Amino acid sequence: MKKIMTIMIFMILMIPFTVKAIATNSSYTDIEVYFFYEDSCEECDKFKEWLEEELKDNTLIRIEYLKVDDNKELNENLKDALKIKKNKYPLMIIGSNIFIGFDEKTKNNLKEAIQSYEEVDDFCDVVSKIRNDEDIKECLNQNKDIYKESFEFPIYGIVLIVFIICVILGVFFMMKKKKRLK
Repeated sequence: MKKIMTIMIFMILMIPFTVKAIATNSSYTDIEVYFFYEDSCEECDKFKEWLEEELKDNTLIRIEYLKVDDNKELNENLKDALKIKKNKYPLMIIGSNIFIGFDEKTKNNLKEAIQSYEEVDDFCDVVSKIRNDEDIKECLNQNKDIYKESFEFPIYGIVLIVFIICVILGVFFMMKKKKRLK
């Protein structure tokens, strides 16, 4: 019984949760997307192509490409200030939202964040604050609800939990039935 419970707890812990980035805002009319990349990063190249295609008609968005090797100090200051632990690229920052990697989820989240920033007049650009050696605490608190990712719980996670509950109940009732038969 302990083995089954341990396996079930392990399975539950394996269900993917995704914590989404928290946004804040600044005072710019254009929305700046800071795109940190490395030369040897294939994902970076693919994301650049996708981003340029996705935003080609959007006049409110500017993309600033920042090669990590040429912007080491800024990159390190951002990682410290925004508590970015991963050293993975591509890394995009809008306002104070952070997007790492290149997959469908990141693309969708980035699109949602851009839409959210387009709907406000005033937002805080953390990268420009850090570049100017300004304190970002106020920036992080200002309009922090512009874009906030929520927890995502995929449908297969729900199916898995229902399955686990059924297994637990099945084992419980089988054990109870065995005890009655003795």
